[in-house]
Amino acid sequence: ATTAGDEEVAPVKEFTVEGKNFSFSPATLAVQKGDKVKITFKGTEGFHDFVIDEYEVATKQGQAPFEEVVEFTADQAGSFEYYCSVGQHRAMGMKGTLTVAE
Repeated sequence: ATTAGDEEVAPVKEFTVEGKNFSFSPATLAVQKGDKVKITFKGTEGFHDFVIDEYEVATKQGQAPFEEVVEFTADQAGSFEYYCSVGQHRAMGMKGTLTVAE
């Protein structure tokens, strides 16, 4: 039995992802389904953004140096690609994988 004030609060998984020409570091992130996810995207080189389509997450496109935070709840299990939507950057390998474990 749970009483008021006892409810479980999902842990916040915090990550810093750096974007440069033409990669993300780190290129893999892993969380559990139900986690709240907070990603600080730091553009350290060039003109980039950070996008995860399935979670409707996107930073603005910015010229380095810039920083933006996105937050969402990982409510779908699976592997999701994050990428830079500027020009051909995604095709040039500027992408990574968010894995959400069941």
